Amino acid sequence: MAITYQVEKLENMLPEIKLLLNAHWEEVALDKEVIKLNPDYDKYLELSYKDILHCVTVREDGQMIGYHLSIIMPHLHYKDSITAFTDIFFLRKDKRKGTVGIKLLKFMEQSLKERNVQKIYMGTKLHIDISPILTHLGYRQIEKSFAKVI
Repeated sequence: MAITYQVEKLENMLPEIKLLLNAHWEEVALDKEVIKLNPDYDKYLELSYKDILHCVTVREDGQMIGYHLSIIMPHLHYKDSITAFTDIFFLRKDKRKGTVGIKLLKFMEQSLKERNVQKIYMGTKLHIDISPILTHLGYRQIEKSFAKVI
C-alpha cells in the first residue's frame, strides 16, 4: 500500500473528487433538507485556472482517498499577507486511523509555504471536531462561527 501526497490541479482531479464529495457532504453538512449539495464547478475551475485554488490530495495506490482545497489570496484586511482560506478537506472514514490525515495537513502546510502563504485559516465542524489535531499541529482557535437558515 503506497500512500502519496501531492499538489494537483482541479481540472485533472475533478472526476475523482466528485466520487468522494457526496460522502463528504453526507458526513459534515447540516440543514441538508433545505440546502442541497450543488457545487459551482465552473467557479472552482475558474479559481484553479487563475492559480487561486490550491488542491492537495492523498492517494493510496493511485486512488484518491482525501483532499484539502484552499483559496489563496492577499487577506482583505492585510493586503501584504498572502493567506490561505480552507474551503474543504476530507479523508475517507476508513483511512482515518494512524497518521494519514496529519501527514495530509503537514503536506498541505508545506506546499502553501512554498507559495509564500503567511497564514492558514482552517475551521472544524463542532459535530466532527478535529480541534485536538489542529492544536497539535500548532493552530489556535481564533473565533466561533454561527449560521442560521432563514
